[in-house]
Amino acid sequence: MTNKKHWWQEQPLTISATQCTHDDSFWVLDNYVAKYGFNTEQLLHLWDDKDSWICSYVDKRDRENLIKYIKRSHEQGVRQIIYYNTHCLNHDDVAAHPEWTQLKADGSAVRFYDIYGAACVNPKGAFHKNFLKEMKKLAELGVDGIFLDGPVVHGCYCPVCRADFKERFGHDIEEASRFEIQEYKVDMVTQHLKEGYEAVKSINPEVAFYCNASALRADITGSNTRKVYDYVDIVGAEGGFQAIEMGAHGLWHVSSRMKHLEGIVGDTLKGEKPIVNFFSANQARMAHYIHTPAETLLTYAQSCANGANVWYGLHFPVREAYQTKSVLTAKETNEFVLANKDVFSASKTCARVALVWSQNTANNYASSVGNSDFVEAKRSPYTDRGDHYISLIATFDVLVRNHIQFDIIDEDSILKGNIFSYSAVIFPETACMYDETAEIIADYVEKGGNILGNFDIAMYNEDGSYNGTSKLAKVFGFMSAPEVLKSHSLASSYYFKENEDAILSGLDFFRIPAPILQAKWDFTDDTKVLMKASKLKTGTYENIPADGMFPAITKHKYGKGYAYYIGGAYGEMAARQRNVVEYGRIIRGFCEATSAPTVVSDEAGLYEVVLRRQADRFILHVVNLTGNMTRPFEKVVPLQNVPFSLNLDGFGIDAKDWALKSIRGAKVNDLKVNGNEVSFTLDTVKEWEIIVIE
Repeated sequence: MTNKKHWWQEQPLTISATQCTHDDSFWVLDNYVAKYGFNTEQLLHLWDDKDSWICSYVDKRDRENLIKYIKRSHEQGVRQIIYYNTHCLNHDDVAAHPEWTQLKADGSAVRFYDIYGAACVNPKGAFHKNFLKEMKKLAELGVDGIFLDGPVVHGCYCPVCRADFKERFGHDIEEASRFEIQEYKVDMVTQHLKEGYEAVKSINPEVAFYCNASALRADITGSNTRKVYDYVDIVGAEGGFQAIEMGAHGLWHVSSRMKHLEGIVGDTLKGEKPIVNFFSANQARMAHYIHTPAETLLTYAQSCANGANVWYGLHFPVREAYQTKSVLTAKETNEFVLANKDVFSASKTCARVALVWSQNTANNYASSVGNSDFVEAKRSPYTDRGDHYISLIATFDVLVRNHIQFDIIDEDSILKGNIFSYSAVIFPETACMYDETAEIIADYVEKGGNILGNFDIAMYNEDGSYNGTSKLAKVFGFMSAPEVLKSHSLASSYYFKENEDAILSGLDFFRIPAPILQAKWDFTDDTKVLMKASKLKTGTYENIPADGMFPAITKHKYGKGYAYYIGGAYGEMAARQRNVVEYGRIIRGFCEATSAPTVVSDEAGLYEVVLRRQADRFILHVVNLTGNMTRPFEKVVPLQNVPFSLNLDGFGIDAKDWALKSIRGAKVNDLKVNGNEVSFTLDTVKEWEIIVIE
């Protein structure tokens, strides 16, 4: 007997999230939500405040209208998830309940967006107690789900938090260390969600409960996706709140966050916890300016390719937007997804390469912060350390541009042993590490796995304290501790090829510029030096010193596997100073030398390839991002006669006489099948192609 699925596990979710509409709510349901391919709504506009963008359900005020709306919605086949704001308070709430508000150290109120009060979600506080009552009332009403926007804690000095902190840590909050504040915020948010989840489920287990998660961000807001995982039914993040800048992470805001969420969920083939990408119809921080149709479709495509459902949010009146090409593009894509439910049902990636995200490094070492609706983008203040987030996104960019299939995993995944599922793992500026994590990584390499690290990998403990040497020293062949070198500018040092190796096969020239930050190590005798670095010079137009060369890129055999190392902070250089393309070629060379590529496709053009598997078949997504030379894209350049080779071994599906079909119109030509080796050419790749292989 199989367990009955919850409604949110049964089919792909196409979620409407209109707010600030100032339209008649029932008109929005009848003319937009029910007719634009949405099978679910995240409901806010029913109690939309004309004078504020921030509002939440209030039982006494909204109950009767909500009951009518749910009935009408269900008649049209639309599920209702109720929006509940747990980070902002509108002006009336602040005036009526000042005790609900987060306070600064001087006693003044914390403000979000410079306008709204910040809700204090301390489980011992008045806001939280009212929140639990509201959750139970909603669960009793027959709603299909509840979504929490937030919670967000930027630091609260209200009387409740002061007393609670002192009881827990034994001293006043003013005397708190950064780590205590961080731990306190995370635990506060986690407990708030836990009690909300339990309150809802005690009334009705069939009510979906979830929140706005914090994928690929340091624990600035207190919301830690791993910590709250057990208390949500759906895992969602703002991958679609992307700005238009052509920066290092501009194109990958969607894919990077969805890959991270998929890594957290784990075996997505089971379909236990759907992933959702929150996609704002407006460009981030430009609330009244809609995305282009091209970028609307690409955001849907990147979401679906990485196993995510789409939440599409209009933040201005529906009547202004619903006839535009952008919103009609969303409508067409919703309808396409629902017409092909089997293709978009539970699946799992087929990556053999993994990229590591370290929450501890993001929190406690040095990391920029990606932009979100809660947090402005911030640059790391350190100048003598690498930047984990920037390095991860720079490496992400390299992998996608080289059409390499990969996953994002985190330290929890490694601790659970998931690292052994991959042939090759890249650790971009992964400075902070648990001892146990280092032991598992060493075991992974010893048993035949391959890793690529850089700069000061594993030099710090999980809390950010200096370890003295790398915890992976024996794996990489490091001796003692490194000397950190910082150039005054690019081209103050160069790397020179010392020995041939497969990972250097893409180099056209024997010399490449070194990153500004480098680590100078002594290595064991059995370490192969692939490239050496010149010592620093003082000016750009000076001869390169011939003496003082030291190992820069190395390869060390450890057991049956290999540990490769790049001594410089290459990611920061690519994102902030200069993109030296050879580092991308070295990363590509590492992947090709250490793992059998899942997908090989080397046509000119910027396109993301993701091969997914279901119970007995494969789904290939090709997302074409070859567009204008500036953002936002207005048009995507179609690619012609794009070749693909697939290696389908090792995924638990027996070889057969594979048949291929496109569900978005491309023609499959030159098909060759040899067991689990499949090759073919797509005549045209427009914005998004999907090939079913069965």
